[in-house]
Amino acid sequence: MTTPPEPQRGETVPAVPSGDPASAGPATPAPPGGAPEPAAPAPTGGGAAASPRRPAPLGGPFHRFWAATVATNLGDGVLATVLPLVAATLTHDPLAVSGLLVARYLPWLLLGPFSGVLLDRVDRLRAMAVSTAVSAVTIAGLAVAVAAGQATLWVLYAAMFLVMSCETVTDPASRLLVTRVVARDRLDRANGRMEGGRLVVQDCLGSPVGGLLFAVAAVAPVAGAAGAYALCAVLVLGLVPRLRRSGPVPGAEDAGAGPGDGAPRRSAVEELVGGFRYVFGHGVLRRLMVANAGMMIGIQMGMAVLVLFARDELGVPAALYGLFVGGIAVGGLLGSALTARLVTALGRRAVMMAGYLGVAAAAVAMGLSPHALVALPAWAFLGFCLAVSNIAGSPYFQVVVPAHVRGRASTVFRTVGWGLSPVGAFLGGLLGRIDLALPFVAGGLVMAVAVLHARHAVADAARACDEAA
Repeated sequence: MTTPPEPQRGETVPAVPSGDPASAGPATPAPPGGAPEPAAPAPTGGGAAASPRRPAPLGGPFHRFWAATVATNLGDGVLATVLPLVAATLTHDPLAVSGLLVARYLPWLLLGPFSGVLLDRVDRLRAMAVSTAVSAVTIAGLAVAVAAGQATLWVLYAAMFLVMSCETVTDPASRLLVTRVVARDRLDRANGRMEGGRLVVQDCLGSPVGGLLFAVAAVAPVAGAAGAYALCAVLVLGLVPRLRRSGPVPGAEDAGAGPGDGAPRRSAVEELVGGFRYVFGHGVLRRLMVANAGMMIGIQMGMAVLVLFARDELGVPAALYGLFVGGIAVGGLLGSALTARLVTALGRRAVMMAGYLGVAAAAVAMGLSPHALVALPAWAFLGFCLAVSNIAGSPYFQVVVPAHVRGRASTVFRTVGWGLSPVGAFLGGLLGRIDLALPFVAGGLVMAVAVLHARHAVADAARACDEAA
């Protein structure tokens, strides 16, 4: 759940709490209780007016940036499949193989907020280029180790940790930089294109391509992932001089980092504290962060037992399990293609709330499904609703949260959500011992409660997104 923050009605105050190192930003209205928040537009009825004109093109800079993100997403998808396969050739110990999962999520807990500080200090395009270049070098080194027969579990752990550390920079930067390469009034279409590309290459192509190449030679998919990261770095670096020569994209932001001119430079720790203070002191961001955590816990409850549920309860053969799991990507791809039209037709608030509640309903439907043919549409619908809600809510962090604090707000928000994901997986495992369907039903109820509790914040955020875009 990519959740947005709150538009408020009230007097203007500084955009960040007193003492925040990013306090050089623009003024914004305050929420009830005094925590500073982004400006609240007047209610617009929930959505943007439909335009009879043909949609304007997204433009060359966007398509180059899109190609760069597709490249890094392909690398991510390949590695997510290949590294466990390499590990399985080194050990049969499930605990040792699961160490890769720890190495995958640990960087978000340890480094995520610091990455936000970095993104608020430097040009985000250059930060993204450097982070993907480091990933390319890391995986190229791993490919050499695999080819030489020198790869060990600790080498795999280290490679995963380094790549995911870079991901704490690359992922939020790629989302925030969309506003630099496309006009604000085209954000929903651009975000849909970005999400669609990710789903196709990371979720649909990455796993089968990685598996097929691994069957040929273990080093082949690892080297391919390194090439994908290198391609992303080259494409992003090429955007920097191109944007300098041609000037800002009309209707887009002309800066890639947050600090305003003349803003005093504080220590990284002071800026980190300021980022946490901003998010936790921001009434709607705080409520939506709690809702997002509830969504992450609920989803992970079902994901923790998905393979057992599909095999033992739904009767999905092992040979067809990959196709079954791919249903979520198919639904997500459809959602990414339709979100902009749905927002125009139904209004952003309705689309966001329906999307979040649809995820919860789909999870419950999965748990209650008696057969794979019933569960598969529910699984695809879950993917559809995830994509729709994420895309519809994305403009908040992109254009409503002040530019000088976006990096920190985004990474703190994600760190809390990802940090609590293992809690959901643990609870799902415990409930799965009772009944494998129970984690899906209970997880769906947890998500529904979390979203309904934040419904007013979602409504305010939707209005803010419409006004800003």
